[in-house]
Amino acid sequence: MEYHQETIEQFLKLLSENGRAGQSEDLSSLLFYMDGMSRQLDAVRQELQTVKTQLSQAQNTPQKNTLQGMADALQSKVRQAQEKLEGLREKIMQCAANAVEGFKRVGVTALDKAVSAMGVHKALEAIQQNISGSLSDTQKSIEKVESLGHELRSAGGHLKNAGRAAVGKEMQQVDGGREGRFQAAVLAPLHTAQKLLSGMNNATLAAIGNVERLEQAAEAVRETKKPSIRQALSEKKSEAAALPAPVQERKAPEAAR
Repeated sequence: MEYHQETIEQFLKLLSENGRAGQSEDLSSLLFYMDGMSRQLDAVRQELQTVKTQLSQAQNTPQKNTLQGMADALQSKVRQAQEKLEGLREKIMQCAANAVEGFKRVGVTALDKAVSAMGVHKALEAIQQNISGSLSDTQKSIEKVESLGHELRSAGGHLKNAGRAAVGKEMQQVDGGREGRFQAAVLAPLHTAQKLLSGMNNATLAAIGNVERLEQAAEAVRETKKPSIRQALSEKKSEAAALPAPVQERKAPEAAR
């Protein structure tokens, strides 16, 4: 980790010192975003683990199995996002290491090549899609918990009314009531996870915008350094003109007749 940190700092410094301060700032912002993202994904996994812990304490019912399956699926998606994020981090570090080494041989072209080779844009889009899907699934889980809780409380209310009717007592209105203690214990971490995922989704969309600027700047610099076709032809003509003219063979005089 220390090696990685030292390498990326060298790369950012080379960018700043060679007319690419904007790219250095954008890449630095991206790395800051990724660090925060990693911590938030850990927090989401902890909240989902709390959900699973609460569910494990409930009686075995079809509803419990449904909710456990949803929690497992959410954890799996979050884990996938973490793996994609870690893979992107490793690729950025490797490209930075290649650029620092390549700069010694070919100069600034190694820096622009490294930024283009990182492929950050596509990686971030994949992460954003994963987070967006997780956010959608979390909302569905919340709705499911609320729906199941309402059904269970309504069913309980109907049973109580049946008992009240049997003894001639007045019936009570059954509307599902307020969420129970167990339901609230499951909903609280789900709502926290939803809030974290929503913030991450917005942050990732903003990061994608920064990366577009970063990659476009690197590509623009590379394009300006490519010689145009006209320039290449002109250079070849100049090289040809500089060559010595070929020596023409002199014909031997014809024999006198």
